[in-house]
Amino acid sequence: MSNEFELNTDDELMTLVDEEGNETLYRKLMEFHHPGFDKTYVIVAEESNYNSEDDDEQIELIPMIAEPLDDGENYRFAPVESDEEWDMIEEIVNTNFDDIEE
Repeated sequence: MSNEFELNTDDELMTLVDEEGNETLYRKLMEFHHPGFDKTYVIVAEESNYNSEDDDEQIELIPMIAEPLDDGENYRFAPVESDEEWDMIEEIVNTNFDDIEE
């Protein structure tokens, strides 16, 4: 599996709608395509947690697989299910998150 991937750390706000129609605002913290899995991954955090004034509060990072829709502009987000993908995502986040915070 190749470790070369393209990393995008541009902040972006996204409104995601769950299966029940509830809308939640998220901040995209990281996006990357991993050639070994041939998938694009997005790491987000709920905006309400991200902007919390409590510096001691841990921000829950939520990894998702971004699957492009037929229109080529929008994505469907799917959960990460394999242990191998979770391990890869954890390694990438741990390696690169310090750079994002600066």
